[in-house]
Amino acid sequence: MTTTSITREYRWEMGHALWFHQGKCYHPHGHNYRMEIEVSGLVDDKTGMVLDFSKLDDWADPLIAEVFDHKFLMNDADERHHGGNLHPDFDVTTCPFEPTAERLAWMFWDIWEECREEVHAFDGMTLERITIYETDKASATVRRS
Repeated sequence: MTTTSITREYRWEMGHALWFHQGKCYHPHGHNYRMEIEVSGLVDDKTGMVLDFSKLDDWADPLIAEVFDHKFLMNDADERHHGGNLHPDFDVTTCPFEPTAERLAWMFWDIWEECREEVHAFDGMTLERITIYETDKASATVRRS
């Protein structure tokens, strides 16, 4: 049986700082992030689609808007956000890892797998790849194989 893959792209702006970085990325800064999600499955005879792109949007758009877009992401162990060391207007979200492109790709992958298993969303779909671009020239990819 042959499957077909589809890819959807998402964009958002977000700041971060890398606590363990030995260079410029140690300091608070931001990126225009881009994410590609690729899923595969069988083309439905009736609709002619593997999946309606809006189904991917229903999953990704709220997550990006609530957790990432115009937020500031930091490792929760990073002492710089404790005790109000950053400006109080910063909308800081912490995570249990360094907020690198690699870790963000894995985080989205894990969230997808949890969602798929818990609510049987995307039955028949296989998540093939998630790529996170921090810049036009720098990205990280998690892929099935």
